[in-house]
Amino acid sequence: MRFTGKSVLVTGATRGIGAACARAFLAEGARVAINGRTDTSVAVAMARYEGNANAIPAPGDVATVAGCDAAVAAALAAFGGLDILVNNAGVFFRGTIEDTDEKAWDAVMNANVKSVQFCTRAALPALRVARGTIVNIASESGLNGYPGTTAYCASKGAVVNLTRSMAMELAPDVRVNALCPGVVETDMARAGFAIDGDEDAGMREQADAYPLKRIGTVAETAAAVLFLASHEAGFINGVALPMEGGATAGQW
Repeated sequence: MRFTGKSVLVTGATRGIGAACARAFLAEGARVAINGRTDTSVAVAMARYEGNANAIPAPGDVATVAGCDAAVAAALAAFGGLDILVNNAGVFFRGTIEDTDEKAWDAVMNANVKSVQFCTRAALPALRVARGTIVNIASESGLNGYPGTTAYCASKGAVVNLTRSMAMELAPDVRVNALCPGVVETDMARAGFAIDGDEDAGMREQADAYPLKRIGTVAETAAAVLFLASHEAGFINGVALPMEGGATAGQW
């Protein structure tokens, strides 16, 4: 197994893409710290791994610096070090410029950008010792602009360029890459793209926009994260990897 003996922290690991990443790393032999915003959400997630000593709780609201520090501290206390950080936690927000007030803007930026910066800062000493890797979950929306999701696009664009800067700054000790998924089948996506409350209709509309005529799965997304974190990707650094069914292939 590729990650036997490796220690991993996945932020936002209680559901969706983060939960899929946690499951995939555990299946590949890793020890995984499960982060979520609250003690309760993490406890619910941990119940799925009952009996698996390789999964440990690491609660903390990573939209705050204190939460980032707490999540990393829990992982380090359990593992004594850290090999891989997956900055996955984030929120989706639909709203035009006119619809986006200061509270909404700050909430998106804190969850999607601040979390990457300050989880990385907290984990960096351990990652340097391990000569580890960081995978940031950005988005197709970080590579292109879309009307009606301006704050979200701005936040994910920031993650893309933060990844590039981190990759330059932290090399050769730590590799840093970003994954840029399109729409993936998660509860957050279903709610975010619902049409007049109809989640299935929203998903059909999103699927039709992709050349492959479907949306992504959490398992596919997790597989890409594990690849970027693995030795097979050892000479890949500073990349923002699109994973969006060809949506950007025909764009300038």
